Amino acid sequence: MKLSVPAIIALSALAATASWAEETTTWSLSGSVLTQPSMTYTGAGALGSTDFLYGSSNTLSLDLRATGDRARAEASFETSVLTGVAAQLAWSIAGSPFGRPDDFLIPAAPPASPQAATLVAVRARTLYLKLDYDWASLTAGRQVVNYGRGALWSPTDVLTELDLTGLSPVRRGSDALRVVVPFGQTEAFDLVAAPTLSPSQGRYALRARGLLAGVDGALVTARDGAGSGWLFGADFKVDLEISLYGEAAYELYDTGQTGTFKAAAGADYSFGDFIVAAEYYYNGGGPSADPLFPGSHNLYGSIAWTPDPLLRISATGIMDIGNGVGTVTLLTAISASQNATVGAYVQGSNGQAGYGLGYGLGSSAWIAQTGLTLEVKF
Repeated sequence: MKLSVPAIIALSALAATASWAEETTTWSLSGSVLTQPSMTYTGAGALGSTDFLYGSSNTLSLDLRATGDRARAEASFETSVLTGVAAQLAWSIAGSPFGRPDDFLIPAAPPASPQAATLVAVRARTLYLKLDYDWASLTAGRQVVNYGRGALWSPTDVLTELDLTGLSPVRRGSDALRVVVPFGQTEAFDLVAAPTLSPSQGRYALRARGLLAGVDGALVTARDGAGSGWLFGADFKVDLEISLYGEAAYELYDTGQTGTFKAAAGADYSFGDFIVAAEYYYNGGGPSADPLFPGSHNLYGSIAWTPDPLLRISATGIMDIGNGVGTVTLLTAISASQNATVGAYVQGSNGQAGYGLGYGLGSSAWIAQTGLTLEVKF
């Protein structure tokens, strides 16, 4: 695993500063164990000569937090043992443009036979220190910087990456320095720098947010050095009987090529035991602007039913409308005890709409997977 050098230096300096402060510090350690066996089927031969392939994922997560009067530190680590199709997907993503150099994989490459695939993966999800004062807060290290409003898509966010390998989207941390300066009850300037060994190749963003006439809005300006371009965007969220949100961004490139417009809008609403949400995403730049969702028009939808505090049934779908590909997931989860949840799911995919099953197996035909989940938190 690797942290960027500027983030490590800043984190060490902040840690030293925090150690000088005479504070009352509280510590907490929590985590979870997640077991997920699955069976995958494809009739297109994407798995070689075998239509069925077993897979499993066994993950241990540990979260260590320390909180003082004005300082907070957090370290979150994951280690997983993956087999079969789960291991294949991890190797496929590691070797793609979406791979992260800080994901430590043993072995680094898959074996000749997919049935014999076994992989150990280790990653640091977060590793940061935050100093909080009345006039500003400063955070250094690996952190989740979520500028977006949506459940899935965020055109104005150049800092956070999506992880879609699980049953629900997860935002991954970035090695960054973040300064938030409030200038009112609801207004603030948010400055983030995610530099690399070559600062000109880093990512930088400034976001100004505030509340006006009941609308929570923000303006964003960002620089993506690796992508050689600038981004200018705006977002909003308003809570009526239905929660509505939207954001739009325009990217300008140093090469002089035509800029790219991207936008997303969504809504969520709860009634009785149901929660429904829908989101639309427009990608005006094709694969070069968003290789994860290359289609121009994309949809996301979800519905969750909780008929009992111990039972939750949900359905989610992601679809690239123009290319006619997508992923649908049905999940039932039961709280077996206070800290244990048992679930069963069915997932179908017919190509790349995000890097779901179709991405990992390289097939445009329908691929179906069913499995169980058992999560114990401590």
